[in-house]
Amino acid sequence: MEVREEFMVSPAGDSVPTYRTAHFLKPKANFIDHHFHENFQPNELPLSLNLKGWRYPQKPWVEWVDTLYPKFESLWKKVAIFDAIMRTKYEIVKNQDLATRVAEKWCSKTNTFMFPWGEATITLEDVMVLGGYPVVGDPVFTPLKGMEMKEIEKQLILARQEPWRTRRRKCLTSTWVKMFKNSGREIEHEAFLTTWLSMFVFPYKGFINYDVFPIAIHLARGNQIALAPAVLASIYKDLGFLKDRIVYLTKNPLVSEVDLEVKLQSQFYLVQIWVWERFNNLKPEPNMINNGDPILARWHKVKALEIDNVRLALNLALDDFIWRPYVICAGKWRVFYPESEMCILDFDPEFNKELLSFVRCLRVSELVGIGSTIKQYLPHRVSMQFGMDQDVPGYVPRCNQTKAIAWKNYCRPICHRNLYFPSRLFEADVTTTYARWWKQSVMDHLDPVKNIVQKKRSARRSSGHWTHASKANRSGNDADVPPGFPPKYVGNMISGKFRDDGPKAINSDNAADLHSVFLPKRLNQCNRNIVVTSCDVVHNLNHCYSK
Repeated sequence: MEVREEFMVSPAGDSVPTYRTAHFLKPKANFIDHHFHENFQPNELPLSLNLKGWRYPQKPWVEWVDTLYPKFESLWKKVAIFDAIMRTKYEIVKNQDLATRVAEKWCSKTNTFMFPWGEATITLEDVMVLGGYPVVGDPVFTPLKGMEMKEIEKQLILARQEPWRTRRRKCLTSTWVKMFKNSGREIEHEAFLTTWLSMFVFPYKGFINYDVFPIAIHLARGNQIALAPAVLASIYKDLGFLKDRIVYLTKNPLVSEVDLEVKLQSQFYLVQIWVWERFNNLKPEPNMINNGDPILARWHKVKALEIDNVRLALNLALDDFIWRPYVICAGKWRVFYPESEMCILDFDPEFNKELLSFVRCLRVSELVGIGSTIKQYLPHRVSMQFGMDQDVPGYVPRCNQTKAIAWKNYCRPICHRNLYFPSRLFEADVTTTYARWWKQSVMDHLDPVKNIVQKKRSARRSSGHWTHASKANRSGNDADVPPGFPPKYVGNMISGKFRDDGPKAINSDNAADLHSVFLPKRLNQCNRNIVVTSCDVVHNLNHCYSK
């Protein structure tokens, strides 16, 4: 983290710059540059998502969880997997359109979503809070040590091969459950954890995954494994794969039905929950939950909203995006979201793994997954998701030559022992440099004249500010507004210029031109006398910042 005095403006760019002490995640860019991905307009192809990792709870599995829960609750809590196991009893209703549209915004070079109004992503915090997976622990490739552990692995391997030898020589998870559930066998707990890992954590096409045997054995013996980075790495991998397929199909519309099917192995339901937690204009009505219930319970069997144009809803979501959704009902994670800002001096990670988990969420690192998957983690690009202020993000070189090197980067020692936690109600800002950088990135990629239609000037104006409706036009009742957006919603920018009088410049030698860097209330808004009529206005932006 870096603390310094800076001129700050709101993420929307509609505030007067304020010179104050700001907190940033490192590294900051040493120079400003603009780099754009290939500009493409996704086709409306009947893409079919085969989400192997999206598992609905089956009765035999839930019964097995309830049977073993009294005996192993303390052990599951010790290795920080209790919440993750109990979450498997909830059912998340699938929304393929939402998953596809948000993947269109994915940038594999930064592992972030590039929206016209800013950058956001799924972080270790999301995987920890929503999924219940531990951020701290040994890597998923930790080998087995000792004859006892290796002997148990042999028993699991034999159980996977016998007594059902099939042509594929693989074991279905359903068959595995029937054999071990309530069997009382010596390795039943290891078999249970193997089932959980193969079905819900690192899904393997409906089969028992041989690669998770060592993880299950370690967990059964009280050795904590850092599952969160591996889960997040698999999600990043699938988002990149889905985005590549969307781009390919856009360039090659004449394809077979086989090409239209995309198979994803990760826990892609976390992507949908991430959207629901953060986008008010896409969020269905959640369930009421009791104190202590996991946040995931809010979405148990909840059906998605019927929105005509999800792509456009994502593009226009600046006012609807919640940067810190967990500060209200964080439950056990409330220590990360204090009522007032808090500083901890001389933090010792050896004696406080809970705070260490939050530190890992904030640090740039490499995520080591199952197999050969290694993905870069860049939280400094989305600092506002942690309550920190945002500056132009710096380039980070890779440390992914091997799994061991990547993991060493992930768990490198903490040199700066002073921790800062912003107030849970603090609203972070961006530097004026960032505002200018992002505005230029967007303006370079938009053609306002092509994508807007002139309308009569609205009379709804008071004291130089426009009134905004708080509810989305989900029913499509307003003829002038696309479904999913605030009624009579229009913008205030034409070709990067503002018709309304902007805020006055600050009386400072260093801020003479700060008024010229303001972003509009929504980056793709056009003047209040024009209406956005096409999702092509902003969805083409797919900006990445690189070296």
